[in-house]
Amino acid sequence: MLPENVDFGAEVLSNYSRNTFRIEPNSSTSATAGRVIQITLPENSVLDMKSLRMFMRVTTTKGVATGPHDVLALLPANIEGLISSVEVYVNGVQIAQGSNEYNTICKVVKLGAYNQDAQLSSGALVNHSRMVASLDGVTTPADIFGEDLSGNGENGDVCIDNWCNFLGTTATRFIPTDVLGSITIKITLASDAVLSGAILGKDTTDPSLNNMVSNPSYKIENPYFTIDSCVLPEAYNELLRRRLMQDEFLPLNYTEYYTFINSGITGTSYSNRFALSSGCINSLHAVQRLDSHNVFGAATNLAPETGARAPISALGASREGKFFTYKTFKASADYNDGIFKYQFNINNVNMPQFLATNKFAMANLPYVNNKLTPKTQGILVTGETAFCQGQAVYTCQLSHPDLSAKVMSGLNSRGINSQFYFSAQGLDTAQLGSGMSSVVIASTTAQLRISAGRQVSVIW
Repeated sequence: MLPENVDFGAEVLSNYSRNTFRIEPNSSTSATAGRVIQITLPENSVLDMKSLRMFMRVTTTKGVATGPHDVLALLPANIEGLISSVEVYVNGVQIAQGSNEYNTICKVVKLGAYNQDAQLSSGALVNHSRMVASLDGVTTPADIFGEDLSGNGENGDVCIDNWCNFLGTTATRFIPTDVLGSITIKITLASDAVLSGAILGKDTTDPSLNNMVSNPSYKIENPYFTIDSCVLPEAYNELLRRRLMQDEFLPLNYTEYYTFINSGITGTSYSNRFALSSGCINSLHAVQRLDSHNVFGAATNLAPETGARAPISALGASREGKFFTYKTFKASADYNDGIFKYQFNINNVNMPQFLATNKFAMANLPYVNNKLTPKTQGILVTGETAFCQGQAVYTCQLSHPDLSAKVMSGLNSRGINSQFYFSAQGLDTAQLGSGMSSVVIASTTAQLRISAGRQVSVIW
């Protein structure tokens, strides 16, 4: 055997070509909160699903608070926060369920799966990956597009190029729509509550932001999509025909997410119980947020580590919208775990086998995302303080790590009356206000089966 890196061999992929196509929505050229944007992907093509992008111009309009104060309208960090659900249909068959928490799913997944380098480079270029700095004491701020914020709100061109369901997670990257058929995508825009507000020269805790006369809003204009289509050698089509004759269908694995919410929690402990029937459950992610998260308010300042705990090259403070702030609600104000504990349970089996702490959750977040070596790029959580203030994610791994998406190794609960719950104790009731919610996100692998004559079915 010789290692690959000493091989002088060269190969040629003949008769290959590709091009990029623009897709216009089936709706109007502008849309506001709650509206649906629908497109149909090109047929009779081999589509590169990793190339699917949504371009648009986003404009926000200021609100008015008691005082009266004008309240600037700030877009969320990561522009996919403007999407509440994504539904995908193949030949009229719905294959992506369109959870109303799509933006929450994307945020929670990103916190552990993405890294600061991507967020501050490519993300900053196209995704609105960060919010403007704190506006405390500022009289003429600029948004991240370089425009004056003081008059109204943000206004700029953005792009969504990361998708959390079928559109971005297929085990086979290149999809032949001549075999699969028509793919229709329906995107529902989120409420205006995903925006955040700030009053010029005022602290972000200004009480005026809790008593709005009129809330800020947003509008997207001229949305369009692009995707790459490839032409492959005839041998590719012959391979598909043989596979269909041999196996009767082409299997296509992809990730599907489900959310389970328990609201109105006001005590020091709770359990979020749910049932889920799936052939492959890969992982569970749990977060905690105020019930008032969907009421317009100020962004949260996530403080960086300071003093002796600060890294040599300390990350600056980041900001997170109220809608996307996930807290520990632990009683202790210091760096210690305090009395807060959590645990998952599946069919009466505790996971882990002990009551876990916040520090365990911090260690588990990169583990579940298979970021285990010093050379592996890190995660988005900026530090222990930021974790507790707004980036707290509790995870449970159920599949074998570091496997291709083509391999289904997760928990099989299909046909079983499986019961799950996430429980926590040691919450500080003074932080809960009128109540908090527990959200559990289940990551599963579904399989789309493509049969002759463009017949499709889904194994959930």
